[in-house]
Amino acid sequence: MPRRTIHRRRRAQGGCLSFAIAALTVVALALVMAIVVTNRLKSPADNVGVQVAGKRDGSFVDAKNPPMTPSPTPSPEPTPSPEPTFNPADPFALVRPQPTQEGFLPIFTKANTDQPQIAITLDECSGAGITRKFADLALEYNAKLTLFPTGESVMKKGMDEALQYCVNSLEFEIENRCFSTTAKLYTLNDTLMISEIWKQSLSVSYVLGAKYHPHFLRLYGRDGENDLRTHTFLKQEGYMGIAGWTYNGSRMEEGRIGNNLAPGNIYYFKSNNDDLERMRVLMEEAKHQGYEMVTLNELFGYEPNLIETGVNVLTEDMPELQEKNIPYYFMKPGDCTWATNLLQRRLTDLGYLPPDSADGVYGSSTAAALSAFQAKLGMAATGAADVLTQERLFADDAPSVDEK
Repeated sequence: MPRRTIHRRRRAQGGCLSFAIAALTVVALALVMAIVVTNRLKSPADNVGVQVAGKRDGSFVDAKNPPMTPSPTPSPEPTPSPEPTFNPADPFALVRPQPTQEGFLPIFTKANTDQPQIAITLDECSGAGITRKFADLALEYNAKLTLFPTGESVMKKGMDEALQYCVNSLEFEIENRCFSTTAKLYTLNDTLMISEIWKQSLSVSYVLGAKYHPHFLRLYGRDGENDLRTHTFLKQEGYMGIAGWTYNGSRMEEGRIGNNLAPGNIYYFKSNNDDLERMRVLMEEAKHQGYEMVTLNELFGYEPNLIETGVNVLTEDMPELQEKNIPYYFMKPGDCTWATNLLQRRLTDLGYLPPDSADGVYGSSTAAALSAFQAKLGMAATGAADVLTQERLFADDAPSVDEK
């Protein structure tokens, strides 16, 4: 396992200095002191940001009215979580990624390891026949796959036998890919978002004949990986994180796939015949270079997904989001989140965006509208949704675009 070692070098200085050298040293020290004093005289605002706690429950005016004092600087982006140190009791702590912000789960795109291991994932699993072809290929190369079938695919004819074979005979891992193929969770209300995740898990449990507990969720196109609401629900349901990938094998030429082998890589493939051949090339090269092809759980040191027998999954009720008030958090252009959707609706209500603008994608029009709102309040017009800006935007007395 990887370890961190701190090397300290000590230097000893000795000898006598001449009077001339001592004089020069005094002058140099005086210059250094002058620079230090100058730096201390800089404005404290150079390093100060504002963080204000807030809550969002899905409505537009749920925050207490803050004072309308202009703020010269927006809240800074949250700093990444501190990296873990080596812990003999949990040797995989350094292998796993860390959350980027407080309240988020990790996003698994690569393992931090020097062990010759990779994980190969199969997305969608569009039918029983093609899924069996990939399973037979993996068996040929002594590889284990991590499957991400959609719930729609799971319920197709013959998929019950195919998935039972993959799990029970080949020790494959099945993870969550939402029920619908093109589901964009950041555009859906709470009930529909939860339904997409829960129905896929329910479908897998149904065809396996036992309650199956997944560890990872994969999002369509990886859009919405930084949506705090999705992370909050996944934490509630016991997920370890969101599954991404290191390389998209579907977009790579067969001749290039073997050139990208490295310890800890995660490879993405879709269930079609072209990707079947691409995966064969990867497995052939991985076998030649001595790589072990393992599941995501094995790569990151988690126990196999729990299979709970004696449970009638058809009598289960769909869970609810227990945390009703999702905290405000820093958002910026490029984000795809439910919080952006609410932000856009509020900007539309106040006239900064045209009707029907809410799509959950933080694009240039959203940034321009937010900049206009910030300028209206005398704030720095950054176009980024820091915590203070969101508090002001969702306050009862937030000014409309027409107010003077």
